[in-house]
Amino acid sequence: MANFGFNLSEHPPEEGFKPIPPGDYPAIITEAEIKPNSANTGAYIKVKFVITEGEYVNRVIFNNYNISHPNPQAEQIGRGQLSALCLAIGLPNASDSDQLLNQSCMITLKIKNNPQYGPQNEIKGYAPIAQPMQPQAPQQQPIAAHTPPFNQPGQQSGW
Repeated sequence: MANFGFNLSEHPPEEGFKPIPPGDYPAIITEAEIKPNSANTGAYIKVKFVITEGEYVNRVIFNNYNISHPNPQAEQIGRGQLSALCLAIGLPNASDSDQLLNQSCMITLKIKNNPQYGPQNEIKGYAPIAQPMQPQAPQQQPIAAHTPPFNQPGQQSGW
């Protein structure tokens, strides 16, 4: 007999991963690799996203993108999704899975019901992460060459 080495009542039971509520989440790509499909008739890129902010920080979302498939429609959908991802991360001409690594974007999640595994997250869209606006210095009005010195901006008009 072997002792666990800790008291189980001091640790809440793990409930597994419940899907993240539908919505938009900032994420970073931490893994991207090309793998053969289960029938060895094509290939897909398996991408791992990690949520970077908010209540669900560090939660992981996986998505697969068919890049070659015997079904032309499945291949077209996968390539279209990959194209949307690459536009969102600012690499519209990416050609290698390594280029996806450490790139950030907003992912739009929904929940789908998988008959085998139950409710799961599914990525339904991508967007660039908005850059914070930089404060701009107020711009001065250009002074026309024919404006008399006493009518320049900031001066009282008249004599």
